[in-house]
Amino acid sequence: MTGTGYLAMPWAPTARGYCAPRRLVVKLALGEAPERVPTRSDVRAGRAAPEAQLGHGALDRLLRRFGGQARIARLHDAACAHEPGQRHHGFDDLEHTCGVARIFEVALAEHCNVLDAVDALRQLAIVDWAIPHYFCVSEQDAPAPPPPPKDAPRDAEARASTLERIGATRIHEIEPGDPAVVVAVIDTGTAKRHPELAGQLRAGFDAVNFRQEEVGHGLALVGDFSARDIDPDEAHNGHGTACASLLKAKGTVLHPGLAGECGAQPVRALASAMPPGGDKVVGLGAIPDIEFAFKHAVDLGARIVNMSFGTSQTSLSPGDPPPHAETVAYAIAKGAIPVAASGNTATDELIYPAALPGVIAVGAVDADDRPAPFTTRGSHVALCAPGERLLAADIEGYQWVTGTSFAAPLVAGAAALLVSRALRHAIALGASEIRHLLVHTARPWRTAAGEGVGVGTLDVGAALAALDRRLAISTDFEPAALEA
Repeated sequence: MTGTGYLAMPWAPTARGYCAPRRLVVKLALGEAPERVPTRSDVRAGRAAPEAQLGHGALDRLLRRFGGQARIARLHDAACAHEPGQRHHGFDDLEHTCGVARIFEVALAEHCNVLDAVDALRQLAIVDWAIPHYFCVSEQDAPAPPPPPKDAPRDAEARASTLERIGATRIHEIEPGDPAVVVAVIDTGTAKRHPELAGQLRAGFDAVNFRQEEVGHGLALVGDFSARDIDPDEAHNGHGTACASLLKAKGTVLHPGLAGECGAQPVRALASAMPPGGDKVVGLGAIPDIEFAFKHAVDLGARIVNMSFGTSQTSLSPGDPPPHAETVAYAIAKGAIPVAASGNTATDELIYPAALPGVIAVGAVDADDRPAPFTTRGSHVALCAPGERLLAADIEGYQWVTGTSFAAPLVAGAAALLVSRALRHAIALGASEIRHLLVHTARPWRTAAGEGVGVGTLDVGAALAALDRRLAISTDFEPAALEA
């Protein structure tokens, strides 16, 4: 979750969330984004030079006043752009109306009060919003699970229990999954050479790109963090590996991943960092890197996007827009299905992207299928899935994991099977249809669960059965409707 905690920020002394010095993100109003500004992909690859101004007099004067010479690049690549150095050409109407084509990353030459600069930019009519360059610190704030097993457990009952609880025993005999249906796992990366995952994953990419000095004092970056590339391998944080294994494990020790034959694309959008005095690394991601990763995964064909991270509303400053709103709207319009963990704060609050409209927000249940005490609640939570003491892959070996982070991939895997099933009948399901199927077939709470935990627990078998009934009805009546 985003938060200052132990991180000192003299450049933004009153900010609630942690942000980088000398960096801002600005979204211009529709029709105001200059086409000539290159994308940061091309700038960082040395294919283009950043612009020093956006071509709007008052805006450019403010940037010079607060931070001297600016370096400006467009955050996203155009979906249809393939030629290096020209990725800022060809944004379509959807990219402009959703706003992803109008977001710019600004690096200032001099230190300034970031919040003062943001506040000044917000006064301009051509600026939809301006925010600091926030980071998302994904800490393990769920209760710690038992120590990881030294050797892989071989208790078949323990391995199968999670799938039995969500109605997924032998589910792949009913629907094996379609390799063309891709689940993007936006996380800390994946240990792709793990015995459970080797040969199971599609090509992915690494969107992390920042420097230690941008993190300031308090967190020490470890591993790869300074260059975007196509290798999403993770070596210091097993979070993304655990999520990927719940979707795509071979079944050597773990139960086969719920996504079956569906594709899984590992996307590394969070780096690894060590807190002062800590003994466990946490995931650290720049919000702009996460935004880029999200859109790029959708543009590469991801149908389901799993997001086991979040930024709480309380960590944002007044006037900040919800993170990821533009990319979520874009993804849904493109037919993708965003799934996100609700959070582990044990409170009723908004955590983004889970709280954004159209996202399937997933809470966690304990071993007795009751809402886990740590799960974040809210009216936006759609349903829950097992999220306590699940066996998953680690960087090496295996681990027990706990948190809504690990409930979300189970729902993402169920969504992938539903999309696969529909495609066999030449029907494309979007986010709203998938949400409806999952919510209306969830197992209702056996006892009073309170508010903000959705309608019940994921039941994959029931969701597939409901879809089959719908497909049968569709087949019976469509020809008559066409004749009429």
